Amino acid sequence: ELEFDTRILGRGGYLVMERDALGRGMSSAGSKIQGGERGNDLFLTLDKNLQYIAEKELGRAVSESKAKSGTVVVLDPRTGAVLAMAGQPDYNPNAFFKFRPGDWRNRALCDSYEPGSTIKVFLMAAALNEGVIRTGQRINCENGSIEVSGKIVHDHRPYKMLTPEEIIKFSSNIGSYKIGKALERERYYNYLRDFGFGQKTEIELPGEVSGLIHKPTRWFDVDLAAISFGQGLAVTPLQLATATAAIANGGYLMSPYVVEKVVDNFGQIRMHRKPQIKRKVIGGDVADQVKEMMVKVTEEGGTGVLGAISGYRVAGKTGTAQKVDPVTGGYAVDKVVSSFVGFAPADDPRVVILVLLDEPKGKAYGGLIAAPVFSRIASQSLRYMKVMPTEKVTRPVLSTIAGVIDTPVDYQVRDVNHQGQEMPQMPDFSGMSYRQVMQVMQNSGLNIKLTGSGRVVAQSPQPGKQIRFGNEIWVKLSPPS
Repeated sequence: ELEFDTRILGRGGYLVMERDALGRGMSSAGSKIQGGERGNDLFLTLDKNLQYIAEKELGRAVSESKAKSGTVVVLDPRTGAVLAMAGQPDYNPNAFFKFRPGDWRNRALCDSYEPGSTIKVFLMAAALNEGVIRTGQRINCENGSIEVSGKIVHDHRPYKMLTPEEIIKFSSNIGSYKIGKALERERYYNYLRDFGFGQKTEIELPGEVSGLIHKPTRWFDVDLAAISFGQGLAVTPLQLATATAAIANGGYLMSPYVVEKVVDNFGQIRMHRKPQIKRKVIGGDVADQVKEMMVKVTEEGGTGVLGAISGYRVAGKTGTAQKVDPVTGGYAVDKVVSSFVGFAPADDPRVVILVLLDEPKGKAYGGLIAAPVFSRIASQSLRYMKVMPTEKVTRPVLSTIAGVIDTPVDYQVRDVNHQGQEMPQMPDFSGMSYRQVMQVMQNSGLNIKLTGSGRVVAQSPQPGKQIRFGNEIWVKLSPPS
C-alpha cells in the first residue's frame, strides 16, 4: 500500500463557492461542484489461503522454538509470482504505534543473513555448469577436518570419499570447500551474482536491501572456504527463494513480483505484469542434476529428511549458520539462523518455499527446526492447489538424520486422525463472517478453502459430518442480498 499509495488513493471532490468577509458561504447560486475520482485497484499475486497457511505454521514454529523471529516466502517457480510472504513478529499497519519500531518491516526483503549450507546448492550448480566437477567423481573430505590458512574447517561428522551428490546430501563443508577451490573465486562470485545475490530483486515493495558479497579480490583462501558453505556473505530470504526457483524451473532467474495488475475506476487495465526472465543462469541438464541431489537431502540419511512430504518427491536443502556476536566480533556459539529451502513436487515444481527461524532455542539445526515447517506448509499448499500425489503414500518413522539428530524421531504429519480413532467433525459455519471462519480454522487446526466474501451460505462437509483424510473442505461466502 505504501509503494502504490498515489495510484490507489484517488482524488477527493470539492465545492467552489463564494464566501463573505467572515469566511461564511454566501449562496449556493453559482457554486461549482468538482467531482472526486476513485483510485485504482491492485490485484495481487498473493493467495489468501496460502498466506493463511504460511502465517499459521510460521507462528506455530516461532512459538514452539522460542525463536527471535521467523520468515516464510512462497513463490511460483514458473513465473516468480509471490504466493505468500509471512514474518514474525508481525504488526498491524492500522495501529503501528502499538508495536515496536523494529517490527515495522517486511523481513523477507528488509533483513539479510548468512545463508549457511543452503548456498551449497548454487556452488554445486556453478561447478557442474562450468564442468570443473563430474557427478560421478569422488572427492576426499579428509575424514572430517582440514586446515585452511591456519584455520580448521570441520564437518559435523567424519567423511572420507564422497560424490557431489553425497556432499549435498550430507552437507559436507570440506567437500564444498574443495568444489569452491576447483571453481575458484572469480567464477564462483560471478555465479552468485547471476543467481541474484548481492543485488536487489527489484520487487515492487519498499525497503528492500541488496545483501552483501565482497569482491573476489578481497577473498583469501579461508574466505573462499567460508563462502563455499554459506558464511561470510549475506542474502535476503527473497533472494534465496528466487535463486532456488531458478533450480526448480530449469535454470531461469525470474523477477519476483507481488502486483499482478492495476485497474482504474473505469475497469481499464493500466498495468499488467507478465512473468519476466532476468537471465539464464545454468543449463537445464545441470538444473536437473542439482534437483536430484536436493531430492536425496529429503530421503533417508539426508539432513533434510523431516522436510519430506508423504506422496510427493521433495527437493530441499538445510541451512544452519552461526550468527556474528556484535560484542566479540566473532561467531556466537549459541545463536544461529536455521533454514530450509525447497520445492515440490520435484518433477514438476509448483511451489518454492523458504522457511527461516532466527535464533531458535535448543537443538537449532535447520533440518530439525525449519524442515518440518516446510513440510507442513508444502503438504497443505499442494492439497489446496489440487496437486495429485505421484508417489506411494507412506507414514514413515524416520531414524537418525546423518548425524544432525542423535536420537530417533517419530515424524508424522496429520491434519486429521485416520488411524482408526474418532475423526473430527465439521463445524457449523452457517452465517459466519470470513474473520469468524478464520478464527475457527486457527483454533481447530482445519485447513479450509474459502471462496467469496460476506457470510457463509454453503459448506462441505455438512455440519456435524466426519472429516475424512484427503477430502476437500470448503466454505462459500456471499454478500447479504
